[in-house]
Amino acid sequence: MAVGGQNHFGKSLIWVLFVLVVLIMLASYLLILLMGYGFVFFTPQGLSLAMQSSSFPVLLFFFIGFYTPTELNVGAVFSFMWIVYVLCFAAAWRWRESFHDVIRKPFSRPFRKLFSNFLVVMPLLSSMLFAAAFAIIYSQESVGIPTGQPAWPQDTPLQQIFIDLAYAPVIEEVGFRIIPFGLVVILSVISSGKSAKGMGFKSIIGSIIYPEGAKRTAGLRNVSEHGFWRGISLGEWIMILVTSLVFGFAHVISGIGWEPGKATSASVQGFFFALTYLAYGFEAPILLHWFFNYYLFFFDPDVVSRFFLGADPILSVVELIIIALGVIGWVAFAVLGLGRLLRRIKPKQEMPLSTLPS
Repeated sequence: MAVGGQNHFGKSLIWVLFVLVVLIMLASYLLILLMGYGFVFFTPQGLSLAMQSSSFPVLLFFFIGFYTPTELNVGAVFSFMWIVYVLCFAAAWRWRESFHDVIRKPFSRPFRKLFSNFLVVMPLLSSMLFAAAFAIIYSQESVGIPTGQPAWPQDTPLQQIFIDLAYAPVIEEVGFRIIPFGLVVILSVISSGKSAKGMGFKSIIGSIIYPEGAKRTAGLRNVSEHGFWRGISLGEWIMILVTSLVFGFAHVISGIGWEPGKATSASVQGFFFALTYLAYGFEAPILLHWFFNYYLFFFDPDVVSRFFLGADPILSVVELIIIALGVIGWVAFAVLGLGRLLRRIKPKQEMPLSTLPS
C-alpha cells in the first residue's frame, strides 16, 4: 500500500508540474502573439512598413512558387497572418479532444492521453525540436559543416525582418504540408469507397484542414486509433520523407544565407511538422513553425533590449523552461523507448522441467 501510494503521489506530482509548465508556456505564447502585433503597429518603423505595399511569395506545392501579381498592403497581409495564428490556436484548443477536457481529467489518466490535444503537447514537442535543432547544428559545426543564417541588408529594420519571418510559417506550411498531404488524404478517402459519393466541397476542405477526422470518418487507419506507425499509410510516409528533404534543401538553395548544415535541421523539423499535420490538423505544423519564426524572434537580446526591456525577466524564465523541457523530453523518450525495446527482446522464461510433458 505504501509503495502504491508513493507511485500515485509521484504520478500526481508529475502531472501537476507538467500542467503548470503547459499553462506558463501558453501564457507566453499569448504574450508574444500580442507583442508581435504591437511590434509592427505600435512602433514608428513598424507602422511605416505597415503602410507600404509589396509583392509576397506564394507557394502552392512544394515546387510551385510565384509572387502575387499585384502589390499588397504590408499591414493588411501581416494582420491576415496574425488572424490565421489566432485561428490556429483556437483550432488547437478544440480539435481531437479539447484542451480543457484533457487538463481537467483525473490524475489516474494514462500520461499518453495528454497527446489527445495538440495545445497540451505543443510546449513539449516544440522544446524537443528546439533542443534537437541545437544539437544537430552544434554537432555539425564542430566538424566544420556550417549552418549559416539569413542575411538581410545591413540597414534592414528589425520590424521588416520580423514581418518576413511571421509570413513564412503560413505560406510554407501550405506549400510543403497542407496542400500535398491534403491531396493524398483526399485520394485515400475517395479510393476507400466508403464516403466517395458524399465527397462534396465541404468534405474536401475538411480533408485538407483536418485529415485525421476525414480518415476516421472514411474508416481508414488513423493516428488517434492506430498510432503513428500503423495510422499513417505508405504513401503518406513517402510524402513525409520527400517533403521533409525538399524542405531542408529548399532552405540551402534559397539564397538568403543558409549553408549546407541547415538542410539537416530543417529536414528534421519538416518531418515532425508533417507528422503533426496528419495527427492534429492544419494548425499543428503552422504553430510549430510559428514557434521557430515568430515566437523565438522575441528572445533575441537585441530585440528585447531595444523594444521590450520590461519583458526580459519573463522571457529569461521561459527560455530556461524551453531548454529544460527539451532535454527532459528527449531523456524521457530515450528511457521509454529503451524500456519498450527491452520488453520486446526479453527471452521467454523456460518452463520448469516438472511441468514438461513426458
